[in-house]
Amino acid sequence: MRVQLSPRATVAVAAALASLGVAARARAEVVTFDTAHTVYYESPTRTNMFVYTPGGDLAAKPTEWLGVRAGYEADIVSGASVSTKAGPAYQRNNPAADVISTASVKDLRHTGRGGLSLKKGDVTATGNYSYSTENDYRSHSFGVAIRTEAYDHNTQFEISYARNIDRVCDRVQGVNDPPTRYRALETSAGCFTSDPLRAQRDLGVDGFQGSWSQSWTPIFVTQLVYTAQVSSGFQSSPYRSVVIGQGLRAQEHHPENRARQAVALRGNLYLRPIKAAVRVGIRAYNDTWDVKSGTVDAELEKYVLESLRASLRGRLYKQTGALFWSDDYTGGDPPLGPKGQYVTGDRELSPFFSYSLGARVNYTLRRTSAGRLLGLMESFRVGGSFDVIGFHYEEYTLGGVSVDNARAYIGSADLSLAF
Repeated sequence: MRVQLSPRATVAVAAALASLGVAARARAEVVTFDTAHTVYYESPTRTNMFVYTPGGDLAAKPTEWLGVRAGYEADIVSGASVSTKAGPAYQRNNPAADVISTASVKDLRHTGRGGLSLKKGDVTATGNYSYSTENDYRSHSFGVAIRTEAYDHNTQFEISYARNIDRVCDRVQGVNDPPTRYRALETSAGCFTSDPLRAQRDLGVDGFQGSWSQSWTPIFVTQLVYTAQVSSGFQSSPYRSVVIGQGLRAQEHHPENRARQAVALRGNLYLRPIKAAVRVGIRAYNDTWDVKSGTVDAELEKYVLESLRASLRGRLYKQTGALFWSDDYTGGDPPLGPKGQYVTGDRELSPFFSYSLGARVNYTLRRTSAGRLLGLMESFRVGGSFDVIGFHYEEYTLGGVSVDNARAYIGSADLSLAF
């Protein structure tokens, strides 16, 4: 599962801390270690997916002007996904047919990453690199960012650029075959080898982001973020087929170019009388595939004890379908039937809305005047969260059968040690 167009977490955390009225402490620690473990489970109609993601990062700051970091993360995936998608029109005309099929999914993704930061005065420059590998995907990712603070550190500006150079495994297609004759990849066996039945497709992604964080008062902070991304190359699922004729199945075929942009505004307000922070955010998105979406989210975080914080959060999301989206490419004229040369079986390109509700707790201990914790640590933090996400697909069906009970459950636990 790849998430795109996500605001940089470092800026968001800084704004959140400012909204809580937490004063910046003199950093005495030299090394920090963070580890997080996330479990994701989704089980809509006829499919399911389980993903376990362990990860860890080690960061060192040997001087005030230099920081280095390295980390590792894995995705352990198992479940079943739709491999052939048919719509209601085809099913009505072929009531005995059951062309909708699912395929078992088992995969393991490894990601290694590293980076460094250089700081001079109020300006910090960072650079990052990561490499991930899985059975059918390879990805190199590079990123650079520069951040500056002004007006007694009440204002922060940051710009960043990221470049992905990816390769996707696919089956070899006929040289003269049109996309309607393309066949889906059966398995990942033979990928990235000399297997004559396997090919590699390129995908390049360029991402740009700019943000402005502003502390208006000691208890009120806002952040404005603009993100743009341009993707070029193979953007279909190589495994997914779509019924486009009388039982004819073709590998889904997406445009090779996609440009997208998003604007997000967040506000954080600290309520001193009850030692709580309220965070509200809105986000608008559109792209050249004609997908438009809006997001509203809110969070309430409160100090339960001096070292214990708890939060409740919620999110609403709604999007339109892609320009070429259809629930049935055999259904004649739009809204069913073909809408040009592209076909998709991806429910994430259909109109839908989702909601999520979640909770999180954090317990933090810091060194006291008596000395370091256990004689070693500057601070110790442990946290956990749980979220439920519900999806409602307005048009997407499996042969006319709505995708019911489309829910996902996400649980996470994390630990942070500073020495």
